[in-house]
Amino acid sequence: MIGGHAVKNPFTFKELPIDAPFCDREKELKDLISHAANNVNVVLFSPRRYGKTSLIKRVQARLVQKGFVAVYIDFFGIDSTEDVAARLASQLYAFCHKNESMFQKAMRFMSSWRPVIKPDMYDGLSITAEPVGHKKGMDILDETLSQLGKFAAENDTQFHIVLDEFQEITELPDSLKIEGMVRSHIQTHQNVSYFFVGSRRRILIDIFNEKKRPFYKSAISCKLAPLPKGEAIAFIVERFSSGGKKCPEDIAEMVFDYVNGYPYYIQRIPYSIYEVSEKDTITRDDYVRGALQTMEDEKTIYEALIGALSIQHIKLLSALAHESTASLFSANYMARHGLGSVGGVQGALKKLITLDYIEKRDDGVFCVVDPVFALWLNHLKKN
Repeated sequence: MIGGHAVKNPFTFKELPIDAPFCDREKELKDLISHAANNVNVVLFSPRRYGKTSLIKRVQARLVQKGFVAVYIDFFGIDSTEDVAARLASQLYAFCHKNESMFQKAMRFMSSWRPVIKPDMYDGLSITAEPVGHKKGMDILDETLSQLGKFAAENDTQFHIVLDEFQEITELPDSLKIEGMVRSHIQTHQNVSYFFVGSRRRILIDIFNEKKRPFYKSAISCKLAPLPKGEAIAFIVERFSSGGKKCPEDIAEMVFDYVNGYPYYIQRIPYSIYEVSEKDTITRDDYVRGALQTMEDEKTIYEALIGALSIQHIKLLSALAHESTASLFSANYMARHGLGSVGGVQGALKKLITLDYIEKRDDGVFCVVDPVFALWLNHLKKN
């Protein structure tokens, strides 16, 4: 309570609003804005819940202030080639709707699609696109990309287009054809910078690094790193202070070390600590209770992550959660954790890396990507 009024928890673990406090990332913001201004294409990747979407939307907000047309398209859950084209058209219409003359121009150029505007209880208006005519599959995508290129070329302003979770196109039957078509069009688009963003890093990186793929070496790669320790500690202390509580630096450091600078948990664990704390100064007991509460709250998500895995996958995941190693295929390590055959481990390893559940660090050590997920797996094994 401050001045007799309850204070809102100063931490948030959902997608951050554009104007919400943001820990560090100023260099990344500056670099990404510069790439967009230079019409450079970028691949931005990191583990899940690293703040990519919040960062990208901040980039686009600043670009809009500079006069850019900034279109954000989420490819998560796409189910067809037509869906890819529809999302492109829908989000372009959604942005242009803010400017009547640009909206009218978009409708002239994007003639394969008709905007559909409906009331929406959350955003006021929902703007989607419906196809005009009978073209489907690669034909409608080809036409849509062509129209988008012509529309961008006819505008004096620069365009910035984000394709979030871009790697999801690899799940479609004609994925390589889609990659080829998208690449053939965007390389001709004038005044447009494309950002390809994703969390399933191995798949996304392969799209741009495999020599036989259409996107080979066609974009700058940007890896989003963990938060720097000093800035993260200062952020935690400051946010507690804004909520009327004092957090000693050593406790903020404990949070950082507990999660290895993982951005999501830098907000998530302090959120729980704030909720369980009863006094104006955060204590170590608050820290312990908050960390345990976070693990309990995240339980449903973790259960979903392992729900579709085989026993072999779970065994390998649990082994690495208990003991990260650079000697994964050593007889001692495999015997110690009951991992069975080398072939079985190799198959499970490939699957878990593809899902981005585990990774091989630069020092050659295999480990679980999400540090709190790893702790939960250890807790699960003990019980």
